[in-house]
Amino acid sequence: MADGFFGSLGNDLIAANDHELRQLLAQVDATVPPLAQGRTKEHIDRYCIVHYLRTLEENGLLRYPLKLTRGENPAFRMDLDFQAFGLGVKEAGPGESFGARGYVGDEPERLWTVQVLAAIQEETKRFSSYQDLPDYQLLVYDNTELVALTGWTVTELPARLATAIQDWRGAEPGPGRHFSRWSVLRDRVLMYDIGGSGLLLPVPPSPSQPPLLPLTRLGVSEEDLRAFCRRHHIRKLGFFGSARGERFGPRSDVDVLVEFEPAYRIGLIGLAEVELELSRLLGRKADLRTVPDLSRYFREEVVREKTDLAYAAG
Repeated sequence: MADGFFGSLGNDLIAANDHELRQLLAQVDATVPPLAQGRTKEHIDRYCIVHYLRTLEENGLLRYPLKLTRGENPAFRMDLDFQAFGLGVKEAGPGESFGARGYVGDEPERLWTVQVLAAIQEETKRFSSYQDLPDYQLLVYDNTELVALTGWTVTELPARLATAIQDWRGAEPGPGRHFSRWSVLRDRVLMYDIGGSGLLLPVPPSPSQPPLLPLTRLGVSEEDLRAFCRRHHIRKLGFFGSARGERFGPRSDVDVLVEFEPAYRIGLIGLAEVELELSRLLGRKADLRTVPDLSRYFREEVVREKTDLAYAAG
């Protein structure tokens, strides 16, 4: 007998508590192959639902008993504490990227909002084929190419999208039914309940998603950091100090150790400019250091403990 959507678990996940759900999700292969190697919508749906559930469970946002059933229209039926709703999954992007032509001002943010809103609108039109359920929610898989190319963070995107959704729904009556909640899964960040609670939640590590970066809690993805490194000829970038500890809070500065490409030369002014851009990217003050900058009394300790996060060639 062939395996179901969740492999040997079939087409349903049933859990009475967080512990049971974690055990079930650990058995699901949520890896997504490249498009050239046979990636399908089923791969994307499975990746999205596994990381969505892992993130909500990690943050105490689920109710039990939980039952998740693979469907078609919508992609899933969820029963939380015996309250049912349909969960649609829709991919946004890749769409237009800026590539060689560059961008102006907040053009990337505006274009990202347009692309994600278009995905929401497209899935909303499919309501006529949806199974009749008391409520509907939508999870958008953000496959746009914009964040990695431009270096801005995702922290301001939920508010932009919430405004766009509100304007769209005010201008177009649309179908009689609407999604009650929209969420966007982007890399290692879940933008949860956009227009509602508006939470930015880091996606927990899993076999299909390598360990989290220390600063994912800021809503900064590895793609952002890799793009930053490529722009500034940084071969390695790592965090040390409070960024890797439990006392790291919303107002903490962040200590960053960088290693530039061997042939690249940067002066003090250039280093200050890089530090300023990194501060904007992280949404807080960054103290940028190279290995020679560190005091010889703790240089070896810092180099030993730091986490290499971004590689220019990645």
